[in-house]
Amino acid sequence: MRLPLPKSIRWKVGLPVILLGTVLGFAIGFYSYQNTIETAKETAKEKIKTAMTFTKASREYVRSTLRPKIDELLASGCSKEDFILEGQSSSFFTASIFKKVSEELPNFSLRQVAFNPLNPKDEPNELEAGVINFMRNSTHREYSDIVNYRGERYFVYASAVVPDSSCLRCHGQVQNMPKVIQALYKPQRDLNWEVGKVQGAVMVFVPFESTVLKAQLTGLYRGLSIFGIFLLLTLFILISLDRLVFKPIERLERKAEEIAKGNVDEPVDITSDDEIGKLAEAFERMRVSIKKVMDLLK
Repeated sequence: MRLPLPKSIRWKVGLPVILLGTVLGFAIGFYSYQNTIETAKETAKEKIKTAMTFTKASREYVRSTLRPKIDELLASGCSKEDFILEGQSSSFFTASIFKKVSEELPNFSLRQVAFNPLNPKDEPNELEAGVINFMRNSTHREYSDIVNYRGERYFVYASAVVPDSSCLRCHGQVQNMPKVIQALYKPQRDLNWEVGKVQGAVMVFVPFESTVLKAQLTGLYRGLSIFGIFLLLTLFILISLDRLVFKPIERLERKAEEIAKGNVDEPVDITSDDEIGKLAEAFERMRVSIKKVMDLLK
């Protein structure tokens, strides 16, 4: 069944304008909403990468600079200790720094996990073990994804822990471990980490739900704002068309009907010099001509 088309020009023009404004407003508003969420996700990932880059740099600094320097100092007899945990353990060093960082960025969480860890607290859970095995069984040394962790969804970024020969001092055989390490952790078995093989991972977690929820609220506000702007713009266009085009045409229509009935004494109002005004001038000339003819006939 074919729907009846509106006869009024006002509706012939107004309906498409309303539909176009609504569709464009909704489409652009929805795009802005989605884009806000995606931008928030990417921003969170970039923050995690920044934190991870800092962590990796800290671990490497301990391995390449602090540990050898402290070894030299200890060998010179400057201390009775055989290992300075705070300066020679890359894991302890980065965890201590990240603890300070997390005070400024409370949503960030750092986990340093490994198979056969020195500290039992660093034993990986099922999720973390899966990430380590993924990097073990592939050429990838980094991993990022959105995962379920502790009953919630998190952004996670992981970097592989690959031991070098210096790591075996604390993660090799118990008898070769520094006395400080033996006294602190009391290892019951040899750890026997393998040089060059992925043994664990440094993992940074950021809550996904809170990040996305905040982005959704921001995106919804922006989307509705854009949609509202388009609706206001559509309304402005319709009001302008009504005042500048449709109402003047209706007045000319009524005037034409009066002239057709023989009422030719009142002049046609000419209120503008645009196309509508020129049409009114044409009606006025027609009225004057008809009046002259009617006067002659009298």
